Amino acid sequence: MSEVQQKLKELPGSATRKINSIYGSIDKFYATVYLIARNEHQCQMMAVPAADQRMKTIRAYQGLIRFMLDELGLDGKDIMDAIASDYLEDFVNYREQSFGMTNEEFISIIKRIG
Repeated sequence: MSEVQQKLKELPGSATRKINSIYGSIDKFYATVYLIARNEHQCQMMAVPAADQRMKTIRAYQGLIRFMLDELGLDGKDIMDAIASDYLEDFVNYREQSFGMTNEEFISIIKRIG
């Protein structure tokens, strides 16, 4: 468990309830932000179709998540950066995370964010 995952587990009850209402659990919140960071990195690294539009969409969702965290009195930028750092550490060490989340679950969460 990374440092940011541990900090997320220790959030105050009101923040945990809000996150759970959107994401289902703290673990799914972490997984969602991690997967968004992975998608951002993949868009930057590879020539994917409509990369500019995809990056705009990714950044918009990152902004919405950061705003929600800030509204809860948390440092949204710090949390988002720490989770992205976890992804990049896994990437450079050739580790692949399996969060047990289906694509349908991920898409459902994304729809609830926006």
